[in-house]
Amino acid sequence: MTRPKVKVGVVLPTYRRLASAANIARAATLSESFGFDSVWVTDHIVVPSSSLESFGPAFYEAVAVMAYVAGITRRVQIGAAILIVPYRHPLLLAKMISTIDQLSDGRVIFGAGLGWLETESTLMGVPHRGRARIADESLAALRACWDTDQPEFHGEVHDFAGFHFAPRPHANRRLPILVGGATTAALRRAVRFGDGWIGDDQTFEEMEASLAQLSREMQAQGRAIDGFEVAARTGLQVVAERSSVTASPSEKGWKSDEFVAAGRTPFRGLREEVVADFRRAAELGVTHLVFEFPVSRGEESMELFETLASIREETGV
Repeated sequence: MTRPKVKVGVVLPTYRRLASAANIARAATLSESFGFDSVWVTDHIVVPSSSLESFGPAFYEAVAVMAYVAGITRRVQIGAAILIVPYRHPLLLAKMISTIDQLSDGRVIFGAGLGWLETESTLMGVPHRGRARIADESLAALRACWDTDQPEFHGEVHDFAGFHFAPRPHANRRLPILVGGATTAALRRAVRFGDGWIGDDQTFEEMEASLAQLSREMQAQGRAIDGFEVAARTGLQVVAERSSVTASPSEKGWKSDEFVAAGRTPFRGLREEVVADFRRAAELGVTHLVFEFPVSRGEESMELFETLASIREETGV
């Protein structure tokens, strides 16, 4: 059986040094012109003063950017890696996402997470320790809205019935939900509510451990891996000399200790190493690679689109 081609996407510069409307538009159109499969937004509503150095002062609202990008592209999927589910009421979030899916002819990928920044949760009025329960109910409520025009949901946090919901996703399709997070609880949530899982800045050793646990969760819940998306968000650094490779600048605050394992950071190295990383990811079962170079802290770049396109072509995966 032929393995499907690994999809490739790029994170849009909605925060940090390159954050601007012009760069968001340029990154989206470059991604489409180079044949990439997707573009992605990241989500924070407010930047706590203590995190200003990490994120920069401006952080474009994720759902608004998704709608904007839907209007300036024609082919690429429009994903979120990830949207912080507890920060938005599920009825409003369901309506915004399904509307964008209609406007884009069915190109939305809904990436969902809990949010890891406790100071932001506090500012948003979300109980940080209770965000998992809020997210679980919200994901069930979203699916209820997208599956029927007369949804009904009864939970501890959300309880609703007796209304009409439209528009639903384009052509009544099952709008894909990818759940993010590197804990057993997140993987269990992905299997229970999702159509896929998205990991972030993992070594291959960490990815292998996560995927092994994902397989166990799928067996426990009676689900098959076929058709289940496995996405990985990662940086990109291609150097001419091995000594020039630097450590990944990605944020670590979201990571738990559960799947931490030593190992080389993928997609940072000589060109031949990055090519080999593409192939290793495909062998592990990754179906979608999401590159964050326009927002990589201290390494923000708009100059790697062509490099990524040529490496992808060379890999043959």
